[in-house]
Amino acid sequence: MSAYTLRIFDGSAVVGTLVWDRESDAFSLSYASKWVASKAAYPLSPHLPFSGQASTSTVRRFIENLLPEGRALDVASTHSNIQKNNVFGLIRLLGKETAGALSFLPEGELPGQMQPVLRDITAAELQERIDACNEIPFSVWDGKVRMSVAGYQDKLLVLVDGERIGLADGALSSTHILKPEAINRAMPYMVANEHYCMRLMSRITTRHFKRDMVAPVEIRRVPSPVLLVRRFDRVGDSTRTRRLHIIDGCQAVDLPVALKYERNMGSGTDVQHIRDGMSFEKLMSTRAWLQKPAEGLRHLVAWAVSTLLLGNSDAHGKNISFFTGRAGLAVAPLYDLVSVAQYDGNMYEHDLAMAFGDIFSLKEIGAFALADFCVHTGIPRPYFARELSALCAAALAEARLQAGDPVYKGREVEFVNGTASFVEERAKVLLSMAPDIAKFNKDNF
Repeated sequence: MSAYTLRIFDGSAVVGTLVWDRESDAFSLSYASKWVASKAAYPLSPHLPFSGQASTSTVRRFIENLLPEGRALDVASTHSNIQKNNVFGLIRLLGKETAGALSFLPEGELPGQMQPVLRDITAAELQERIDACNEIPFSVWDGKVRMSVAGYQDKLLVLVDGERIGLADGALSSTHILKPEAINRAMPYMVANEHYCMRLMSRITTRHFKRDMVAPVEIRRVPSPVLLVRRFDRVGDSTRTRRLHIIDGCQAVDLPVALKYERNMGSGTDVQHIRDGMSFEKLMSTRAWLQKPAEGLRHLVAWAVSTLLLGNSDAHGKNISFFTGRAGLAVAPLYDLVSVAQYDGNMYEHDLAMAFGDIFSLKEIGAFALADFCVHTGIPRPYFARELSALCAAALAEARLQAGDPVYKGREVEFVNGTASFVEERAKVLLSMAPDIAKFNKDNF
């Protein structure tokens, strides 16, 4: 028999079946009729509809986007003896708790058969593992690869109950993503950096929209700092957690993980003109599936502006997500907000993951590039100019206040104050551009 299968669950409900034919390397996905008939049912993405057969490429892309990347993928492959290009094997290994609501289980396994298991992690053990992260991959605990969410960064899915942190197994689900400091010493204070950027955008969106659009974060010290990010695809408490289905930007527009950057062939002079990857134009095409288009547009614009304010050059197609329901998509809280501009540009790419107009360099973006961005994404220029001005004004009011948060210790204080100064300067520059965005003749584009 050449076909391998996994059943897909949302909680205890059977969503459908994933099939991989090893001879043809073809993937297929079929929905369970009972799932389709349920009022709670939803298609897994706009490109995997209830009606119609999705192509094998679309199914493969959807699954591949659930897997970790970079070193985390290397670790999962090495420790399991599963090749990195064996997408089916990896989702079978890691698919019990993916991002979102889905579980991928072999025939014969049922979610209801699993007992709740919580494996406590003490502060001392966590510190030991942080100290040994170069020797023992942070995603491997008790001889098992634990991480099953996409991304490059070292991270661990944990269940947090007050001061208690543990590894959730069986019927339990994680509630938070734990991130230690970056292994690379050229990226110091990454925990403070991400905490500052996340909390600042939380303040900014709350001030402007009267609604927090950012995932909650906190710093804990063991004594090394770790960042705890509250999972927005989980609701409830540590004893009863309900998982919510989400997809990332690449899944929302049916792109493979290899195209998460707009310049999918890199920024070399011979290939920088190739721009087949994720772009703001592609991202904004998701408006066609949004449950509340006006609200979703505000959220997407806030994310775009955050890249300009923070210098978050790594804001790529997998760093934005959507809740998925039968009625369509809703933009999820913002996450992975980092000021990459604080680090050495010779070591870390400062060009943006997605261009504004045709401009990738933060320093070269002017009013025309922002107007061009509006034209290509279908965003009314006067609207974008108003939103940009309001968000920048909020940044000027909040940047220094967030830097004064007593959660920052030692040299973190200097770092976040430097980041605040950067944000304030960016806000002033962008405010000066805003009045000109709507003035260009439409024939210029």
